[in-house]
Amino acid sequence: MIDWKQPAFFLELLVILTSSLVSVVVFRRFRIPDILAYLFAGAVIGPYALGLVKDDANIRLFSDLGVTFLLFDLGLEFSLPRLLALRRSVFGLGVLQLTLTIAVMSGVLIWFGGYSSAASLVIAGALTVSSTAIIVRELHELRLINRHHAQLSISVSILQDLAAVILLILIPALVVTPDQPVYRQIAWTLGSSLLLGGFLLGVARWVLPHVFYEITKIQSEEIFVLTTLVIVLLSGWLMSAFGLSMALGAFIIGVMLGESEFRHQVEMSIRPFRDILMGLFFASLGMKLDIGLLSGEWTMLLIGTALVVLGKWAITVASALIVGESFTNACKAGLLLAQVSEFGFALIALATEVGILATDTSSRVLLIAWATMVLSPVLIRYNFEISEALAGMAGQRFSARDRESEHIPPDLSDHVILAGYGRVGQMIGRFLRTNQISFIAMDIDSEQVKKGRKDGELVIYGSCDRIELLERCHIARARLAILTFKSLKEAQRAVSKIRSSGYALPIIVRTQHHSDYTGLIMAGANHVVPEMFEASLLIAAEVLTMLGFSKGEVEEQIDAERKRHRHLRWTSRLG
Repeated sequence: MIDWKQPAFFLELLVILTSSLVSVVVFRRFRIPDILAYLFAGAVIGPYALGLVKDDANIRLFSDLGVTFLLFDLGLEFSLPRLLALRRSVFGLGVLQLTLTIAVMSGVLIWFGGYSSAASLVIAGALTVSSTAIIVRELHELRLINRHHAQLSISVSILQDLAAVILLILIPALVVTPDQPVYRQIAWTLGSSLLLGGFLLGVARWVLPHVFYEITKIQSEEIFVLTTLVIVLLSGWLMSAFGLSMALGAFIIGVMLGESEFRHQVEMSIRPFRDILMGLFFASLGMKLDIGLLSGEWTMLLIGTALVVLGKWAITVASALIVGESFTNACKAGLLLAQVSEFGFALIALATEVGILATDTSSRVLLIAWATMVLSPVLIRYNFEISEALAGMAGQRFSARDRESEHIPPDLSDHVILAGYGRVGQMIGRFLRTNQISFIAMDIDSEQVKKGRKDGELVIYGSCDRIELLERCHIARARLAILTFKSLKEAQRAVSKIRSSGYALPIIVRTQHHSDYTGLIMAGANHVVPEMFEASLLIAAEVLTMLGFSKGEVEEQIDAERKRHRHLRWTSRLG
């Protein structure tokens, strides 16, 4: 039997992975972002707490690889056409908000904090960048992704991500050396980045598509994954060989692959490695958090967190007002952008590594950034209520864009509420119009709303899971409500809200699947139309008719199948 002694690095890696796993599982139960779970795990096992892991060179290697894959993932998601389509928000509000925020924060840090220009720029840049991942995830869950203020915020955060990439390139050049002025270091860094970046763009544009095309002929998923890993690491190595950031090479390759037909396969193949390495990066970053500061300086840290959130909100509001947005949209966008991004953590980590920031300073900044991310989901979920209260305090009214209720006739009655104005909603509306039945439709897709209004229909922007919007649609005077949902949980929640508010009008719910038919009925729906199930019955009816069965026989079998289906759903529910 071989007497093999476990190397220290292996044990440290095992501790990091185990603690990260436990933290992520616990944090997800409270809907807290995974990034914070990794940071917390690192802080607990790091040298400032339990001391189970030392921040050695091996761990720093994994953290560097984590940043590299973080930027590669950003490159895959980056889209120049999308950026140009949002150019008014990106190059108008985005540039103004980014410039003002960095300038104000840097000035405050220099004049009142006594920090150097380089340190102030890095801290301000890190705190300015907002988390696109958190914003998009929360907005998708709330079904608000197509709102105007949501698109404004996403546009600004995209520009901030690009600014973070530039800062990651420039940070090593900000280190003061006696033999070379800073401006020469910056010029060399930018020149080298442009030269090597152009070379990588050419390779990615004219060489990589042929490489992947040949790899796909082999039809081996393992070889495809290995090819992707080699390409990402080679691009990072090329940049690091010239003293530049590994992440820049990965970002450039990601941008070009993001525009190719291989994007989705590349994204899926790289995801396990990316997630693990990024987790190790944030865990190693958490090891630099001095938890002892919470006991000795918790008041100052709370004040710092409040100043960052309020400062970013105020500057965003001011910037949005300057470019002509309404006060309420400005408030909402400011709340969405109030947190710090994962790129902010990467900037602080790099600045600490090259000596621009002291360890205690980076710990304070990281704790403040951590607190803003914890606070962010609350600010996003109660965005409307907070903005409405702020608008009232400022003596502002909602603009016509925000007040969808202004499109609703005050005397509307004996009508049908049609929630969802896609292809199904438009077809139902056509039948209602033909039979001279008035209706009001709502949708969360602004394009569908514009199209409906252009056709002369009464269509408003909004989601039917907001009971106050349904009340503005005069649900108390409505004859019927037709709700269309993809998510059964959302449908059940909306029906329950309507019934718990005391409204007894008939409700028809259309869903894609039939997995919780009984749950919707028990929540208060009068009739449920599972689209996939009904489509299957329609196809079955056509098949039987074409095979020579009579119309009466077909209808009898279809009705029997519906009854059997409902009985099974009730039986399974009661069981």
